[in-house]
Amino acid sequence: MKKPFRLVYTILFLLLLCLPMVLMPFLRNDASLEKRALAKLPAYLSKGQLNVDFSDQFEAWVNDHLPLRSQLLTASNTLNGSLLQGQTANVIVGREGWLFFASEAADYMDTAPMTEDQLKAAAVTLSLLQERTVQSGGHFTFVPVPNKSSVYGEYMPSRYRAAEETNLTRLCAVLPAYDVTWTDLLSVLTAHKDEGVCHRRDSHWNYRGARYGCDAILTSLERAHPDYRNAPYTEENTWRGDLDKLLLPAGGVLDTQINYQVTHRDFLFTYPQGVSGAQEQLAIFMSDREERDELFSTRNKELDDGSTLLMARDSFGRALLPWMIDSYENATFRRQDRPELNDLAEGTDVVYEIVERNLSRVIETAPFLYAPLRENLSADGRLTGEALSPVCDLAGYGAHLYGQLPQEADLGDGRVYLLLEQDGVTLSLEAFPIFEGKLLKTEGTKGFSAYLSKELALSGSYTLTVLAGSTAYPCGTLVF
Repeated sequence: MKKPFRLVYTILFLLLLCLPMVLMPFLRNDASLEKRALAKLPAYLSKGQLNVDFSDQFEAWVNDHLPLRSQLLTASNTLNGSLLQGQTANVIVGREGWLFFASEAADYMDTAPMTEDQLKAAAVTLSLLQERTVQSGGHFTFVPVPNKSSVYGEYMPSRYRAAEETNLTRLCAVLPAYDVTWTDLLSVLTAHKDEGVCHRRDSHWNYRGARYGCDAILTSLERAHPDYRNAPYTEENTWRGDLDKLLLPAGGVLDTQINYQVTHRDFLFTYPQGVSGAQEQLAIFMSDREERDELFSTRNKELDDGSTLLMARDSFGRALLPWMIDSYENATFRRQDRPELNDLAEGTDVVYEIVERNLSRVIETAPFLYAPLRENLSADGRLTGEALSPVCDLAGYGAHLYGQLPQEADLGDGRVYLLLEQDGVTLSLEAFPIFEGKLLKTEGTKGFSAYLSKELALSGSYTLTVLAGSTAYPCGTLVF
């Protein structure tokens, strides 16, 4: 009896292993449940040569297209998350049905604090963005949106201990010393948390939280705007949260959304062109489908005051869109971590919005903004530091000059200046105090990055000196 039993057992086991492949032509994984592009079926040949990565690519394709994958993930995550209270699918399962992004834990417990020099670098970077905006006649505000756990930390699992300080609180404490205007959404959302300003099963604020946030942002910009504080609303369980989708991709729990009964001002899209249904397109941009939402512009048909807005945003900016469109005749929304202000129109207000868990991105890559000219700068009286070897990439707009500073360098107030000397004449500019790690392809935290406009008419050989703190760093000769 044992031998037939083993044979049957073996056959059933092999059939079970083959079942997903047998079902693959008939049952397909629903790609809409995952906020990413699924792997494509690889080819044996790539560019006329044998595809040496075929096995890895094929494995990724099978994993992504496995039948019943969503149902299996849902079952696994339910067991590990809801029942065992474990972290799964990049989601922290909190108390009373609350979910949090796993990446929030580092901020919540302050396990990856930014250094004092990094905080100063962020403040200097923001001050340069504000300087450019003000010079063009506009208003600027930096909008760090707090993580959900920073507002509703009481629903985090008990094994996560809240820190007294975080990168958000430390950075906001530094900003006044650099005269940077910012919107204190942590205070705003905390003050209204009892009303419910964040989703339980989504990483973002709900429309009530966004409405309070938008009011604070526009107030910070000194921009008159409609008062919707007493607007009627309904609460409906219609929102499928991003965290709920990650945890239970085959079907989870709908969240409550606040739907305001407000008639917004009529508008049209100036980019992309040819949009026939403005409200329908706006609904797509406000959803989590994230389809072609990197750049779009609007014109308010009911305003004729020449007001203009440029908003650099992330996914939290979606819920702000109707309110911001209501408040400006012309508005442009870019989904990016690094603002681009070189072509800023006169009188444009600028909003730089980014969520707390991504604050370090403020200084990961320099914004595309030409280095401003400075006066009365000299290396005289400064210590002479070690020689640096910066990189100068020439481009149609001018040049990108960047390099690394010694890790032990004392950067003082965090500002970094460039002295370009030719024939006894010195050109002084201020660089972003940003370490371009992706471009330099090396480890470090201290550096400088400057975009030089072709209008500077740089030509020939220049001797470069970098000033940082009390030290002057010789950089040899550059040729433009």
